[in-house]
Amino acid sequence: MPFSNYSELQASITDWMARNDVTAKATDFIALAEAGLNRELKQVGTTATLTGVSGQNYVDISALQMIEPKSLFIQDTDAEYEMTKMELGTYTQHEFSGRPSIWSIEGDRIVFDRELDQAYPFRFVYTGRFALSVAAPTNDFLTENPDLYMAASIVWGSVYVKSTADISLWSNLLGAFLASVKHTEARKARGDMIVDPALLVIGKRYYDRDILR
Repeated sequence: MPFSNYSELQASITDWMARNDVTAKATDFIALAEAGLNRELKQVGTTATLTGVSGQNYVDISALQMIEPKSLFIQDTDAEYEMTKMELGTYTQHEFSGRPSIWSIEGDRIVFDRELDQAYPFRFVYTGRFALSVAAPTNDFLTENPDLYMAASIVWGSVYVKSTADISLWSNLLGAFLASVKHTEARKARGDMIVDPALLVIGKRYYDRDILR
């Protein structure tokens, strides 16, 4: 795969456009592309890397475009541990600092059950809006659909350099990729709509009863 994260996508945009003068603008192209993806598609699974602050019992996540938190992992002595998510106010706040084991969401913060005794690294998994950044360098959609991410970004790059031919080319590719992704999502949604077998049995009984009348 040519790229799998935010920085690699930026470099690939510059490479594919063959323009060294757009390197600093690649982040703008991605942001504009994501604005369109947020209008067209559903929320996306994202992983963010966070770092705690020694002496604090929270991590700020205001920079993330989170919709729903999923899971949180903490790194300690070369091992990763999954933390337990609980509702705020339902667990004890420990008096002594250390490695936390419980977390909850309070506004734009992840709050722990104790103050950190060191600057632990965290891996936060959540669903959110399309919003790649240094803190959230990748998401499920970029992994599965790098072609669409690239096309959507380069459309704006082509607008920036005022290349009519490239705007037309990449817009056509974007339209085709977007239609394909929407079709796949629709098929998945239909596949998830499974009828409970018990309901089918009940329906059959009523049907048979009506036939026998």
